[in-house]
Amino acid sequence: MIPPTVHPFLMGLLRGADPSMLLPLAPEDRDWQKIIGDAAAQGFTPLLYRWLKGSDAGRRLPAELADRLEAECFGLAARNLLLSSELAGILRAFEERRIPCAPLRGPALAERLYGDITARPMGDLDLLVRKEDLPEVAGILRSLGFREMDRRPGFAQAFSYTLKFFKDRHGWIIVEPHWTLAYPPFVGRVDMDEVWRRCVRGPVVGVESWVLGREELLLHLCLHLTHRDGTAPLLWSYELDRLVRLEGEGLDWSRVLTLARQAKVEFLLSRVLARVTALFATPIPGQVLGQLAGQPSRSVEGRLVRLLAGGAQVDGKESLAVFFALEGLGAKLRYAVALLFPSPAFMRIQYGVTRRGPLGLAYLRRCCRLGWESAKGVAKLLS
Repeated sequence: MIPPTVHPFLMGLLRGADPSMLLPLAPEDRDWQKIIGDAAAQGFTPLLYRWLKGSDAGRRLPAELADRLEAECFGLAARNLLLSSELAGILRAFEERRIPCAPLRGPALAERLYGDITARPMGDLDLLVRKEDLPEVAGILRSLGFREMDRRPGFAQAFSYTLKFFKDRHGWIIVEPHWTLAYPPFVGRVDMDEVWRRCVRGPVVGVESWVLGREELLLHLCLHLTHRDGTAPLLWSYELDRLVRLEGEGLDWSRVLTLARQAKVEFLLSRVLARVTALFATPIPGQVLGQLAGQPSRSVEGRLVRLLAGGAQVDGKESLAVFFALEGLGAKLRYAVALLFPSPAFMRIQYGVTRRGPLGLAYLRRCCRLGWESAKGVAKLLS
């Protein structure tokens, strides 16, 4: 997991320095363009805007770039307000039907870490629900105007960790109801009954709802960062640091260790937390990092863990891990066929094609890409 390179001024802000005390930049300095570009790429536009507005350093920002930063920040804020409004409606619907639901990341995380739903960019709405409630969950979302998107009927429940629903409202709004905190191939290893017992009631976007416990949220954020390893913005590492600093005194590190061992993801957590500590000097107890540290075995599962944690430039690493983790040739075959040849309805939504010719080409491109990435992944496993 190689951290992205960002401008030293931005990195100084992330590490808690006063903007006015950092190396001053002249109004014409081209570094400002680099700073704003890095902030946008790594998810820090709202925070950079807030930091600069509250310090003398913001006065050195060229007027044209100041207008650009403000416009980008207001655009993100408008999108976040739309998502928060949608989330509030969803949570009310779940509460009315007494279906447990705990929002993950998105507006809930923005409120928890910053006290402001506009403080971080967000792409979709992730919810934690009970797997046995999925029929009711799907019904509620359909009643709110969402449509389900699945590779094939029943694929997600059999092989994945979340359903996916979408609605066209000022651009697509995507809602993903998760039934686990983990990602493939560790989906079934977290005791979700215990996770739900440790949830507490609290307000989320103005609606009384369920809120994840500190330790469970920490585990989820670590695994989410690994899940999106090659494309994860630096913001996600920064937010792990912020969570530890805000709630560190109340964090039960023995519970974190238990969760990690239960799911057999100690190595993944050790890589993530060591990286965050190196970047931001996060106050994680040394004995915790020491107990998480250790190398996976040379077994197939150990090799899969290395592949997921090692920063290998292989798309679909999790899909490959699921394939090898499945028991039985029949299950592997069903999974591979559904992955390579999803339904035409899924392909039309995913690739935006409607006619028969382009649809066939989309299938061909998909098979070639997945085949090539699978070959790369197998080569990594063998090596």
